[in-house]
Amino acid sequence: MLKQEAQWLGKMIYSLDKDTVFPLLNLGSSSKKFREKQQPWIYQFLFKPAQEKGNLVIHADLKQDVGVDLIGNLNDTKFLKTISELNIQSVICSNLLEHIVNKEEICQNISSIIPVNGYLFVTVPYQFPLHLDPIDTLFRPNINQLCELFPELEMIEGEIISGGKLYQCTSIPGFLYVIIMIMRLLLPFYQPLRWLNSFRYSLWLFRDISVTCIVFKKTQNIHDFYQKSGI
Repeated sequence: MLKQEAQWLGKMIYSLDKDTVFPLLNLGSSSKKFREKQQPWIYQFLFKPAQEKGNLVIHADLKQDVGVDLIGNLNDTKFLKTISELNIQSVICSNLLEHIVNKEEICQNISSIIPVNGYLFVTVPYQFPLHLDPIDTLFRPNINQLCELFPELEMIEGEIISGGKLYQCTSIPGFLYVIIMIMRLLLPFYQPLRWLNSFRYSLWLFRDISVTCIVFKKTQNIHDFYQKSGI
């Protein structure tokens, strides 16, 4: 997650009535280490304010790790049932949709777990290099394309957020990141698959990166939406 992206999401979340946002489900949360050490701005802008105010955030991911509260797959009906019992009010889905092949199905499942008057905070890279986790479909939607995946939700706010140059967007000082990247490129035979990923990133070091960010609100249940739409 970009620092500017975390700031934007935090601004959106904490401008809303807390009773319509929390408990908040963070899908594809990764680990506590990732959120607090590798990309500390995630905790700073998104989850620290909630923690300080006693608002519940539930972190969900596919893999078990420290800081993951809920483990499961959004394709799994048992996992969806578990979520439905948690009184979730809103969902964050950040930098997840570019890593799945069945976007339409997943997005419909995400919509289904949000109650009426709840929110979805969703972000997807717009200008960003290939990043495998474990795959990257290169889904890089604009605002309209991302809205098409959630036809039953109402867009409240949408913006393409600039993150500056790629080398500026890590927790490592920019000049040091460039030096590390150059040194890594000089060792193509050490872990060649990781080297290839570093090579792809090196092509973007001095390019602008950005992310598409949208806040959706669920104003009606999915059954009513499809009934009115005649689908």
